[in-house]
Amino acid sequence: MENEPLRVLHVVGGMDRDGAQTMVMNLYRKIDRTKIQFDFLCMKPGEHHYDQEIRALGGRILHINPPKKVGAIRHVCEIISVIRKHGPFVAVHAHTLFHSGIVAFAAFLAGVGKRICHSHSTNNERANTLFRKIYFRIMEITINLFATDMLACGHNAGAYLFGKRALKSGKVVVFPNAIDLKKYEVLTNDDILRLRRSFGLSEDTIIVGHVGRFTEPKNHKFFIPLMEYVKVNSLNMCLILVGDGELKDSIQKLVDEKGLNKYIKFLGVRQDIPELMNMFDVFVMPSLYEGLPVTLVEAQAAGTPCVVSDNVTREVDMGLNLVEFVPLDSPVETWIEKIIEKAGKKCRNLDKIREVYRKRKYDVDETVKDIMEIYLKK
Repeated sequence: MENEPLRVLHVVGGMDRDGAQTMVMNLYRKIDRTKIQFDFLCMKPGEHHYDQEIRALGGRILHINPPKKVGAIRHVCEIISVIRKHGPFVAVHAHTLFHSGIVAFAAFLAGVGKRICHSHSTNNERANTLFRKIYFRIMEITINLFATDMLACGHNAGAYLFGKRALKSGKVVVFPNAIDLKKYEVLTNDDILRLRRSFGLSEDTIIVGHVGRFTEPKNHKFFIPLMEYVKVNSLNMCLILVGDGELKDSIQKLVDEKGLNKYIKFLGVRQDIPELMNMFDVFVMPSLYEGLPVTLVEAQAAGTPCVVSDNVTREVDMGLNLVEFVPLDSPVETWIEKIIEKAGKKCRNLDKIREVYRKRKYDVDETVKDIMEIYLKK
């Protein structure tokens, strides 16, 4: 039908509350859905965090088997089959790192004119074998051959997936992980105090926050000696961990064994991330590596100071004097000192935050126009 919106197929593992998926949802909520509608091709079975919202917004969730289960050739055939059965799609937009080369190739064979590969990371925990290195190189070549557009959350992420030559040539477009700024401007001091009390925390307790899936790169184990130090030295500090993931049970077990339940709270997956970011005194990220984490963009939007590992790209620093980079091998005492030092230094100047975010294109109201242009450009 003539009035039907053009459809874009986003290819992901599953629509959980991860950085890339959260970025896509920020765009999806803001995009003119009378002109562009999103569908999602997922490789993880079952229901995922954003699935219900996607359906409410008019999107379809389609499933295929991952290449590990069915082999590369059948996997490509399944992608082509979905595109032909559920299309036409004005664009196929892959968020699956090196696997996006397979997606671009399949979309090319299916006749899709706009094939977008999007880099959200600067590393991969499985990159240490010769087979993986060969696979990555082949996929880099495949992406450069079959992708019509190459997007990256930052320069380092662009160089990692597409290669330094592609980055230098200007073929890679840096597309920031933008957020809805308004959501981070709604809490008053009284609201924050009430939220603290709901967790049984007093006004003078230093709340250390972390939002992220319990996976190896996020390095949740780092928090154990940190909070052991807090316990031994009787510091008035509490760590709040938000998220879920395959390593959550093992981290909870460690917390039990070390007797740290009083000092560490597990909140699971939450809908109220903007409110929590406002409540945190300090946001801490001890990651082994990152692309350009949305959670750090969110924390600074709330004016919350951040203490992060020096493995996190400097590009995430918004220039608000909120981010402190600390080497992971620094003593626990150094991390605690930096956390205490940053705890009282929130940025309350909303106008300044808005100005910086809009200038650097981290305001989703601005970037949604850019993604519309990418999708609709012939």
